[in-house]
Amino acid sequence: MNKLEAMKIGGAMLGRVRQALYQFTQVGVSPSQIEFKARQLIKAEGGELSFTKVPGYKWATCINLNSGIVHGIPTSQVPLTSGDMVTVDVGVYYHGYHTDAAFTKVVGDSTVAKDRFLEAGLLGLKNALKAVRPGNYIGDISLAMESTLKQYGYKPTKELTGHGVGKELHEDPIIPNMVVSPKEKTPIIEVGQTLAIEIIYVEGKPGLYLEEDGWTIGTKDGTLSAVHEETVVVTQDGCSILTVPSLFQIG
Repeated sequence: MNKLEAMKIGGAMLGRVRQALYQFTQVGVSPSQIEFKARQLIKAEGGELSFTKVPGYKWATCINLNSGIVHGIPTSQVPLTSGDMVTVDVGVYYHGYHTDAAFTKVVGDSTVAKDRFLEAGLLGLKNALKAVRPGNYIGDISLAMESTLKQYGYKPTKELTGHGVGKELHEDPIIPNMVVSPKEKTPIIEVGQTLAIEIIYVEGKPGLYLEEDGWTIGTKDGTLSAVHEETVVVTQDGCSILTVPSLFQIG
């Protein structure tokens, strides 16, 4: 089985897993229960846990609440409460290749402000995917995300990025959420590349901090953060989402 075949199958596995986790993530469920469910789902699909192949990480998911943004260890047994903004990041390893995906949702009662915050990120991701085409630059993806967020008044994170994905969970190229250099100095997008396109952004100031567990990263000012992520393959005329059903189908 070649790379693309494996990643198409693995991506579809992960898409179904993410969809089930999206539906499972509700008021009264704890992060540790979401983690357990993820393990069950990935095993039932015939895949392997992707994230446990990262040195030092022992879990199938990363789960963050509210001001937590990435890499949250899913060990809490505290149930989610109405209004919590929850990010679940999960990966599948299949026939030697990784796929990576994430969602952020509000459980229970939301607000207009929270809905707008999530809407901004999903539109930013959609615009970023439109920029994924051969001959464009990685910087075009970054610009699409940053400019969309700016229209809404939110900020991308500089330190946290999307990335290539394949034999390793994190590969080159790095895909920033914001413009960090002239796009002509960023890598050119090529047919056949497999990329984890993720928009990682905050409601307030972009300063981040690392919690004492050595993994969880959150916002310094305690404001909301979110992540929306798909794994894609670059095609002749754009890109194809491998992690299906996509975020635009399950939200």
